[in-house]
Amino acid sequence: MTIWVDIEDLLAHFYAASRPSGIQRLSYEIYRELARTSVPGEPIRFVRHIPKGTDLEEVYWPDVEARVELAFSQEAELATAGPPVALDLQSPPQKAVSQSRLRAWARRLPMDLRAPLAGLVNAQRAAFAAQGDAVRAARDLLRGLRRWAGFGGSGAFGSMVSVSSAASNDDRAGAAVSPMPGDVFLALGASWQGGYYPNLVESLKQRFGVRFAFMIYDLIPILWPEFVMARIREPYQAWITPMLRAADVVFTISETTTADVLDFATQAGISVPVTKIVPIGVTFPDRSPVPPPLSRPYVLMVSTIEIRKNHALMFKVWRRLMAELPAEQVPTLVFAGRIGWQTVDLLAQIENTNQLDGLLRVIEAPSDRELAALYQNCLFTLFPSFYEGWGLPVTESLSFGKTVAAAHRASIPEAGGIFCDYFDPDNLHDAYRVVVRLITDPAHRSTMEHRIKQEFRPPSWADSAAAITSLLAQAHAKIATNLLVAD
Repeated sequence: MTIWVDIEDLLAHFYAASRPSGIQRLSYEIYRELARTSVPGEPIRFVRHIPKGTDLEEVYWPDVEARVELAFSQEAELATAGPPVALDLQSPPQKAVSQSRLRAWARRLPMDLRAPLAGLVNAQRAAFAAQGDAVRAARDLLRGLRRWAGFGGSGAFGSMVSVSSAASNDDRAGAAVSPMPGDVFLALGASWQGGYYPNLVESLKQRFGVRFAFMIYDLIPILWPEFVMARIREPYQAWITPMLRAADVVFTISETTTADVLDFATQAGISVPVTKIVPIGVTFPDRSPVPPPLSRPYVLMVSTIEIRKNHALMFKVWRRLMAELPAEQVPTLVFAGRIGWQTVDLLAQIENTNQLDGLLRVIEAPSDRELAALYQNCLFTLFPSFYEGWGLPVTESLSFGKTVAAAHRASIPEAGGIFCDYFDPDNLHDAYRVVVRLITDPAHRSTMEHRIKQEFRPPSWADSAAAITSLLAQAHAKIATNLLVAD
C-alpha cells in the first residue's frame, strides 16, 4: 500500500503568503513527519494536482520542506530588525560579520530612528522577494496554461516551492502518478478550495481503485456560518457532503469534531465510517530562554484577530480591570496574530482608546521565535474563542508551562484538560472572575503551573503522523480480510 499525500493547498498557499498558518501549518508539520516515517513496502509519497483536476503528479518533498524552512528562517531574520517585539536574536552564523555588526549598531539606535530604519530595510527586502515571487508565479502560470492547452507535462514540479530545479534529485518529481488498487489518496489540507475536489476524488477512485482518506478539522462553516467569509463558507458547504460520501476513512482532531461530523452525516442521510481522532502536536522545537519582549508584566492571547476568537470580550475585561484595580496591578494585554476579518469595530475601539492607554499591544503575524518568547515570559494566556475544532494555542501555552483562562466551549476543554481555568465566553462577569483571579492570586497561578509541569504531556507531530499511518494500516488490513472472507 502506498499513501499518496495531497499537498496542493500548501503549495498554493505560498503564492500569497511567506509561511503557513492555521490548517497549512498543522498539515505541514504532519507532512514533514510522514516523510520521515516512509519505509520501503509501505511508502509515503507526495503529489499535487495537474490542471483539469483529475490527475496527479509527484512532488519531491525535500524541495518543499527546504522552501518552507527557508521562509521560516527569512521571517526570523526580519524579526530581529526591530518592532513589533524587542527580541535580541543572534544573526544566523552564515551571515557576513559586517552584517552582524550593522545589526548590532542598529540595535543601539533610539527607537524613533531604529523603527523607521527597520521598516526601510524590511520594505526593500520585501520588494526584492516580491519580484522573485512574481517571476516564479508567472513561470508556473505559463506552465499551467500549457498543460491546460494539452502541450505536455510540467517538468519541475513547481518553482514556487523548489529551492532550485536542480535540487530535485528524485527522478519521479514532476512525473504523472498512476496509483495501484488499494493505495490511499490522503487529503489533510484545506481541500474545499477550488470547487473541483469531488470530481478529482471520484476520478481517482474509479480509474485506479484507490481508497480515500481525509481530515476534518471542524464544521465551523456549517455550524457557525456567521463567523466565516462567503469565499470560504460556500465552497466548504458544497464540499463536505460529497467528501463524506466518498470517504473510506475520516480523520478528525477532537471528540467534539467527531460528534459534529456524525450529527451532520446523520441529518444528511450519509453513512460515514467511524471517524478516527488524530492527536495534535506542538511546534516550537527551540525553547532556549530569551529576554522578556515587554518591559512590564503581560497576559497573552494568540490567534488570528477575527470575530470568532472573541478578542472583544478580553478588551471589555481589560476595561473593567483598569476601572477596578490599582493601575500597577493591571498587566499589559497582548494580542498576537495576523489581522483577520469582521474586526473593524474592535480595531476602531482599540485605536480610539489609544490602545487602552498603552495597556494593549497588537503584534501582527509574529514569527515562531517571537511567539516562543511571548509564551515563555507571560503571566498566563487567554483563549476565549466561541468555537474550535481543537484549540492549538491552548496546548502551546501549556507546553510552555503557562495556564490558560479559556472558554468552556466545544473542544477547548479537550485541549486544556485540568490545566486551565474556564469561563463562559458569552458572559463578561464570568470571564472577569477567572482573569482577575489569575492576575491577583499568584499562589493560584503557581499551583496551576506546578500541575502543568508535573502532569501535562503534549503530543508531538510524530504522534500525529504515527496515528494516521497506524489507522490507515488497520483499515487496509480490515478491507483485505473482508475481501478474503468474501472470496
